[in-house]
Amino acid sequence: MASPHHLLNTSWTSHRLSPLHHANKHGSLLEDAGALQTYATRLRDHLTNSLADVQGWRAEDDTAGVSNIGALNTCTWETISTLSFLNSRPEDESSQAVGILITLSYENITYKAALLADPSSSSAPPNRHQKGKGKGKAKRSTSTYLPLLLTRLPKALRESFIAFLSSNFDTYISSLRLSSRVLCDLLESYVERVTPSRSRTTRGDLIEDIIREMQLTLSFAPPIAPSLRALNVSIPRATFASFLRTNSRSGAGGPGTGEESVSGSVLSGLSAYLEKHLAMELGLVGTPGSSSGVSFASGYVRLTRIACAGFVVTGEGRMKIVAKAVDGDSEGGEGEEGERNQGALRGGEALVRAVIDRAAAGIEKVV
Repeated sequence: MASPHHLLNTSWTSHRLSPLHHANKHGSLLEDAGALQTYATRLRDHLTNSLADVQGWRAEDDTAGVSNIGALNTCTWETISTLSFLNSRPEDESSQAVGILITLSYENITYKAALLADPSSSSAPPNRHQKGKGKGKAKRSTSTYLPLLLTRLPKALRESFIAFLSSNFDTYISSLRLSSRVLCDLLESYVERVTPSRSRTTRGDLIEDIIREMQLTLSFAPPIAPSLRALNVSIPRATFASFLRTNSRSGAGGPGTGEESVSGSVLSGLSAYLEKHLAMELGLVGTPGSSSGVSFASGYVRLTRIACAGFVVTGEGRMKIVAKAVDGDSEGGEGEEGERNQGALRGGEALVRAVIDRAAAGIEKVV
């Protein structure tokens, strides 16, 4: 099995997948190593003979130097053992894998893709088995549900790979767009998992160490645009901490309890700050049913990008989780540095699970 650490420190492009339909003797692709080897061979042949092969890429697709990557040496499909970054080896070795890691090794570079599911999510339907008759013999058709596709591939190669999945598994693939409210919820998911229930440092200090400076991109729709299309907002570490402490004094936890509600306080605090000092109303208001408790009330302003030292996520579905990988026998290191890395790994895991849930939720409404 492949380690979930392959998901770290890589800039991914996200897509949503409908169930993968296939026919094999096992109930799921995740349970059939032979089927994975077969599809790996098919994908290698497909890429070698398609227009996405190195010899077929056009000059305009060479912005990343793809003409110099060489020939495709190997194509492997491996199951991913778990979504836990801290415990990369599942406690139960017989437990079902959570996804498939696809590795394309060229002479001068390696590309990756991952198909993921969250077995613990209530939105994940079970694999479906159907028996039909073909030429007098019973035939079982199975679907494997892996709603999130992450790719690190050049455009031409990604298009050919998606075409392969569509033709071999009769699956529908679409770009995963993340609304303003979803980005708020992703930030909430990340920061809530950064701090364990017991810690030598305060919650606010640990979050500061991991997130450091935060960059937010706000995009504007007409009639504000095109006069103002986007605004980049930088939240320094000290300012970020002040938002947390302000919320701590007014929250249920009280001063010094370490029970701050981080995500909503930062974004609503930023909204209040800009309204007070720049007379710019972002329209952040409480929203029932939203895990972060906030959303953009106005359709004119949208949060489209969040970037910090721990992660990057955009409205176009691009994401990157930054953390140091640890082996199955380690807890992320010792001392303050180890504690920070553990927090980054926990937050990264929560963010991945939240994005998988978003992909599994179906087509989202534009907020």
